[in-house]
Amino acid sequence: MVRVSIVKTQNDFYDAFVRAIHNLGGPRVGPGDRVLIKPNLVEPAAPDSGQITNPRVVEAAARYCLDSGASRVIIGEGPSYYQPASRLRECFTRTGVSGVADRLGIEWVLFDEHRYRTFKGVSGCTPEEFRVTEFAFTCDQFINLPVLKTHYLTQVTLAMKNLKGCLKREDKPRFHRQDLERAVVHLARLIRPTLNIIDCPTGIVKRQMGTGCIPDRNPVGSGLLIASTDMVAADTLGCSLMGIDPQQVRTITLGAAAGLGESDLSRIDIVGEELNGLRFKIKLPLELLRESFPLVEIVGAEKACSGCLIPLLSGLSLLRERGVKLKNPLAICVGQEPKVPRDRPRLLLGDCAGPAGGDEFNYIRGCPPKREDFLDILSRRAKDRTPGRLKARMNE
Repeated sequence: MVRVSIVKTQNDFYDAFVRAIHNLGGPRVGPGDRVLIKPNLVEPAAPDSGQITNPRVVEAAARYCLDSGASRVIIGEGPSYYQPASRLRECFTRTGVSGVADRLGIEWVLFDEHRYRTFKGVSGCTPEEFRVTEFAFTCDQFINLPVLKTHYLTQVTLAMKNLKGCLKREDKPRFHRQDLERAVVHLARLIRPTLNIIDCPTGIVKRQMGTGCIPDRNPVGSGLLIASTDMVAADTLGCSLMGIDPQQVRTITLGAAAGLGESDLSRIDIVGEELNGLRFKIKLPLELLRESFPLVEIVGAEKACSGCLIPLLSGLSLLRERGVKLKNPLAICVGQEPKVPRDRPRLLLGDCAGPAGGDEFNYIRGCPPKREDFLDILSRRAKDRTPGRLKARMNE
C-alpha cells in the first residue's frame, strides 16, 4: 500500500519534518545528493499567511537535506504570472525564504533567470511548445513543498498543481487555454518529485486567488505536515482533510488514471496522526462567491489564467469585506474569447477577453489587468443602482 504520513508541527518544524520522513520508512536524501526544494511562493505574502509555504517548513527541509549529507541544496520557484516581472524576486526576499537560504549557506533561484528545457507536442491539452526549468531534471532529489489551499478552477492547489511553478513565466497562462486539469497531469508526468510534503497551516486555509477563509472551528490546534512519495496520495489526503471528496477533483482522478499515484483512501496506509480527528469542512471559492455576489456570473474562467483570476477573485473578496453589494446582474468575462452575453450588463476583464475598442465602464485592459482598476469600476457599479443607466452603458 502507498504510505502517507501526517504529523503535527507544534513549534518544532524540523522535528516534525524528520518524523514525517521517518514515518515513510527512512531517509530520502543521501550523501552527495543534489536537491531541489520547490515551495509555493505564489506572491510576496507574509510567512504565516497561509498563501505561501511557511519559510520555517522550507528551512526544515533544507536543514534535513544538509544533515543528510546533500552536496548541493537549492530552493527554487517560479512565482505566479500575476506578479510583475520586476517583483518576482520579492517572492523570495519579502517572504523570508532568501533569508533562510542565506543563514544555511545554500542557493535560492528564481527559475525565470535560468535555463529551461523545451517540450513540444506533449498532448492536445498542453501548449504545442512549453518550457520547464532545467533544475527539475538535473537534481537527484526533488522535494515538493506545496501549501494546503483551495482553488477557483481546480478546487485544490496541492502537490500536483504546485509543479506549475516550474513552467517559464510566459507559458503559465497558456496552460489554461485547453483543459487546465489535464495539462497539470501531463506536466506531472514529466516532473516526478521524490518527496511531497504539504504544509497545512494552523487554523487557516487559503482560497487561492486571495480569497481567504478561517474555518468555522479550529480542528487541528497546530499545523500539520502531510508527506508522501506519491503526489496523488498526498493530494487525496489534503482534500480529505478539508472535507473535499477526492473523487470529485479532476487532477486527482486523472492523475490516478495516468498511473501517477493512488487516489483510493482504502488503499492508502496513513501513519502518524489519525485523519478522522483532524477533518474539517471548508467552502470552495465558487461557493463563497455565489453567496456573496449572487447576481454576478463569471464567464470564460475555464480558459483564464491567474493573471486575470487573481485580480478578479481577490477584488471580489475585498469588496465582500467592505460590505459592497451589487444590486444588478453583471457578467464578468475573462479568458480567451469568452461568450459575452448581450442581454445584460457585462464587464470584460483583461486583454484576452477585451475587444479592440470598448469604453472605460465595461472593459479593463491589461495582461494582467490591475486589481485597482477592477475595484474602481465595481465600486462605481455598486453605486449606480439604476437599471436604466446600466442598460444604457451596456449598449454604448
